[in-house]
Amino acid sequence: YRDFAETDLSVPVLSGRKPDSERFPGALHSYTIEALMPDGQALQAGTSHNLGQNFARAFNIKFLDSDNTEKFVWTTSWGLSWRMLGGLIMAHGDDRGLVLPPRVAPYQAVIVPILSGKGRDEVLAAARSIASGLAPAVRVRLDDRTEVTPGWKFNDWEMRGVPLRIELGPRDLAQRQAVLVPRVGGGKRSVPLDGLAEAVSSILAEIQQTLLQQAKAYLDGHIVTATTREQFAAAIAARSGFVRVGWCGAEACEQALRREGGASPRLISTETPGGPCPSCGGVARHVVYYARAY
Repeated sequence: YRDFAETDLSVPVLSGRKPDSERFPGALHSYTIEALMPDGQALQAGTSHNLGQNFARAFNIKFLDSDNTEKFVWTTSWGLSWRMLGGLIMAHGDDRGLVLPPRVAPYQAVIVPILSGKGRDEVLAAARSIASGLAPAVRVRLDDRTEVTPGWKFNDWEMRGVPLRIELGPRDLAQRQAVLVPRVGGGKRSVPLDGLAEAVSSILAEIQQTLLQQAKAYLDGHIVTATTREQFAAAIAARSGFVRVGWCGAEACEQALRREGGASPRLISTETPGGPCPSCGGVARHVVYYARAY
């Protein structure tokens, strides 16, 4: 899950085990990845559950083991679906519309030919040739509509979140170049047609990395550590994002923190604890991340 979220979606996440209070009913353990949305709330973006033999016993699911005896199977449950898509849209979208990472964008690049003037036919033919040349390696769309203006197309594809726009007009064609316009991370770049395929691949990789870096900077900047109940309550009230606390392991302390700020424990991290439990002041045995969540 984490690798997919960060490598393909450019959405950084925290990962860990759910506390018993948040565990899937009937599971031995539940594991989660948690993303942080722009409003400071956490999103449970994917979960997996070790169901043990509980459901196998309930539904009488058995297998014949190598010792020739029937035994109840051990089962798991995995889920990552529409919630992650919603998180992707919220994490990267801006005032101009959708922003999609190149690795998952249906169209990674759109070619917009400037079809005006005497060179119209030549420009369209060149745009088609570019689309054909890019197609083996890039998911590309040629927008050759004539009923709308180039400016309308620019806005349309930005709103749809296409990572890269390729502009080609009569003047560009005369200079044997195209203009590349990334959806995020930089302005227009003029690139020779002979090196266009390499430039497109390079810029798409840059866009993917830029989106991850931006989202990672936001996540890192919205994690605060609290060592007292007062610090915890203030951080939750400020919608600071994730609040990192030590936890002694007592359910009473967890419930006290829930009441203190109206947030829930999103996961138990594998980090080494240090400092006190902010609820009781005792020695922390775990590191837990709290947040308000969807």
